[in-house]
Amino acid sequence: MLTTGLNILRILAEAEAPLTATAIAERVGLHVSNVSRTLAVLARYGYVRKPSYHSFAPDLGVLALAGAAAGRLPAVERTRVAITALARSSGLQTSLAALHRDQVLYLHRCSPGGEAVSAVAGGWPLHLSVVGLRLLLDQPVKAARGCLELAAKRYGWERPTAGTPETPAACLAESRKRLVDGVLRIDGWGRPGYGAAAIAVAVAGHPPLALGLVGEAAVDPLPHLTAGAIAVAAALTEPA
Repeated sequence: MLTTGLNILRILAEAEAPLTATAIAERVGLHVSNVSRTLAVLARYGYVRKPSYHSFAPDLGVLALAGAAAGRLPAVERTRVAITALARSSGLQTSLAALHRDQVLYLHRCSPGGEAVSAVAGGWPLHLSVVGLRLLLDQPVKAARGCLELAAKRYGWERPTAGTPETPAACLAESRKRLVDGVLRIDGWGRPGYGAAAIAVAVAGHPPLALGLVGEAAVDPLPHLTAGAIAVAAALTEPA
C-alpha cells in the first residue's frame, strides 16, 4: 500500500488537472477498488482532496510534508552557508540543484546580495537551466533526450534568444559541444549579454548535484565556480 500511495501522490502532483480514481488506476496499473481504498486513506490524513465528487488532487499535507523535510535534508542544510558566501564573493546569481526526472530541484538559489531561496521544486524550463543541463549531460543520451521532451511538454519551449536551441535534440547536442573540462557554459543562451556556467558536484552518499553561476558575460565565472564546488563538497563531507 505504501508503494501505491507514493505512486498516486506522484501522479497527482505531476498532473495538470485533478484526476478520477479510474484515471489514476490506469496509470498505476491496479484495479480501481485498490486505488480508491488508498485514496481514502490519503484523504483522511490530508494528503489528497476532492475538488469535485469524482476527482482527486494533492492537498496541503503534501506541502507541509515537503516543507518540513526540505530543511532537514543534509544536502540543503549543509550547503546553505557555502552558497550564500559564493554569491556574495562572485557577485553572480548562484544556484545548487539536483535533477528529478525532467524537473530541476533547486536546493538553493541565491542573489549576489546574499538573499537565498531554498528547496524550490519545478517551475523552471530544463532547457534554460544551466545546472539542469549540466546534470542531464551525465545521463545516457536516450534518457537525457526523454527528460528534455517531457520538460518541453510541461513548460513549453521558450526561446528568449536566437542562441537558444530550437528542439530537445539540438539542445542536447549543443550542450555536449559546450561541455569543456567538466564545465558547461551556455553564454547568451537564456538571456542576451549574460553568461551561465555550471559544474557537477559528486559526493558519495549524496545525490548528483550541479553548481551554477549566472551573470553579466563580462564576469568570468570559472575561478568562482571551481572554488565554490570545492566549498560545497567540503560542506557535504564534514561530520554531522
